[in-house]
Amino acid sequence: MDYLGRLQSNNVGPSASTGKLAPKVDKGELLVANGDVQMNHAQSQTMPNPGIWFPAREGGKPTTFALPYAAGLLTGAPHGGNGRKLLDFMLSQGAQQQVSEIGGGFSARQDVKATDANAVALTKIMEGVEVFEPDWDDIDENLTSYVDAWKPATGS
Repeated sequence: MDYLGRLQSNNVGPSASTGKLAPKVDKGELLVANGDVQMNHAQSQTMPNPGIWFPAREGGKPTTFALPYAAGLLTGAPHGGNGRKLLDFMLSQGAQQQVSEIGGGFSARQDVKATDANAVALTKIMEGVEVFEPDWDDIDENLTSYVDAWKPATGS
């Protein structure tokens, strides 16, 4: 919480999206901002100044975590069969092969290894970066106490 409190001095207030922070970094209004790799990589094509980096403890490896986008089908949803077909298509090998080329992102499938220019650039960005999975059960169980500790630490 001490670390988050020190980071707060860089906070310029709420933003509707992390995507709105990169232009502030590009103009020098912010020294650093959080974002996601694929969005920041796409923005770097038109903004020359932001860089993508990952925090590392002293002597440690650069580290981040994956926060996946999700899609689902609601129980009793109208046209559920068509919704299932859409999800099956979106997760098919052919569609996932195009995620980096068309959408600039990472495939959701481990067996898909794209080779387009975006895929190559994203792979290079992630070289040497340790990706960990948060303990979502712990977060679910303790979220309220974490938020309660975060508020006074950051003055939020």
